[in-house]
Amino acid sequence: MQALSRTAQNAALLLALLMIFFLIMSLQVNRGSTLAAARGAVTGVTSPVQRIGSTLGGLVTSTWGRYVWLITADRENEALRRRVADLERRIAASDAAKRENSRLRGLLGVHASLPGEWTGARVVARDFTQRYETVTINRGSRDGIEQEAAVIGAGGALVGRVIQVHLWTSTVQLITDPLSGVGARLVNSRATGLVSGGGASALRLSYISTLTEVTGGEAIVTSGEDGIYPADLMIGHVTSIDVGPPVPGTPRVPLMREETALFKVILLDPLIDVLRVENVLVQLPSPAPAPAAAEEQP
Repeated sequence: MQALSRTAQNAALLLALLMIFFLIMSLQVNRGSTLAAARGAVTGVTSPVQRIGSTLGGLVTSTWGRYVWLITADRENEALRRRVADLERRIAASDAAKRENSRLRGLLGVHASLPGEWTGARVVARDFTQRYETVTINRGSRDGIEQEAAVIGAGGALVGRVIQVHLWTSTVQLITDPLSGVGARLVNSRATGLVSGGGASALRLSYISTLTEVTGGEAIVTSGEDGIYPADLMIGHVTSIDVGPPVPGTPRVPLMREETALFKVILLDPLIDVLRVENVLVQLPSPAPAPAAAEEQP
């Protein structure tokens, strides 16, 4: 009986242990489900927040990246603009240098064929008024310039004469000045007259006889008889030929017969636009002849 009772106790203990084991297993299974459910609930609540945070983070990162890119691009564009401006200045300076070299080469070619001594100069200032047209050149008395020196431009065309000389600069009266006068000659007929300026108008050649044959486009050069300009410097070409009054300086009568006129009225265009000239040649004074050596006394 004791043995049976011990066996029953052992069986009951074993059964109790099995029930406890199954109960623990059941609790573990239910706990896992509960944790999964809780985890799902938490995820459902936090997922929108995470999505919003992720979107905001991406937006901030993208905006900052674009801002940094824009700042960098703006700096690069500014550097490129400065570079382009610098290149444009260099190109403009190079073009100006090429044009000046071309003008100087033209003057150099003319200089080789001119008699006497000449020096190059550059126009540094202009003074144009209704009755006085002058330019200032960067050569003065220190360079040997003297008053009444002839000034020419490209192609040997007459520009004017020096009327004032300073240490560093000189003032040149242009041939277009109404107060200027140049002894001139027609190339074909060799008739001589006086060219005067007309300001904004064309030059005028006066004192050419009505008996002289003049053709349109005929060249006019300096005569050298005025004691200022060397002979055969180009002035311009004839553009208009008319008949003047019977007496120079008097009004013309509309019904006047051409036979009564003494001189023609001839208009001409200068060979170059003296109002835009930039580089010129200025005639230097001829060196004084050396005094003759005194004869030795026997």
